[in-house]
Amino acid sequence: MLDVMIAEDNLPISVHLSNTISISQSVRCVGILNDGAKVYQKIRELNPDVLILDLKMPGENGLQILEKVKADKQIRTKIFIYSGESEYMELAREYECIDKFISKLTPAEQVAKELEKLEIEQSNKYLEEKIIDILFKIGFSYSLKGTRLMWEAIQYSIEESEDSIENIYQKIAKLHKENVYTVKSDINTAIKNMWRFTDREKTRKILRLGQSDKPSAKNILSMIAYYVRNK
Repeated sequence: MLDVMIAEDNLPISVHLSNTISISQSVRCVGILNDGAKVYQKIRELNPDVLILDLKMPGENGLQILEKVKADKQIRTKIFIYSGESEYMELAREYECIDKFISKLTPAEQVAKELEKLEIEQSNKYLEEKIIDILFKIGFSYSLKGTRLMWEAIQYSIEESEDSIENIYQKIAKLHKENVYTVKSDINTAIKNMWRFTDREKTRKILRLGQSDKPSAKNILSMIAYYVRNK
């Protein structure tokens, strides 16, 4: 879910924008501010993923808000400038903390699409990082090709809701223009290497293996997919 805060002094515009972006199941508006003096503090309180910022506002204008954001290294909020003031827009271009400039002539539906696209990008990034983190935690070596193939197989399984290991092998082999048996061999080599050097007690617990069980590609894929889906 992408949390969005709107800083816009025109109430009809801000409400229409909020209602439009909130139609998406993956984006929600967590606040509307019509007074620029309150924006910076609310960013610190709510920590939104995105701030849609009008540059001409009462209390503090957008440029003053950008100065505060620029000076605060703890803020990770992405800033979308939403303005119809060309003079302010030009002055704002010097701020590296801005991710996107959007004219107020842009339909709210297009703004919503941009936010949905960002949510997908962030979800994919989280997915990649989470899979890699668990693979490393149980002892996989990134230097091995099979580790990278295992990561791709898990990601594909989650994104496509595919549980058949054979279908997944086929997909990965096609992507890399390789033989399925080569893909299997590379993945199994990475698994054997992991099992040789890992803390087996910890890995058995993570993969929910019995004391006499050894990890398989199917077991690793299904358990890591389970952990990521139930983050």
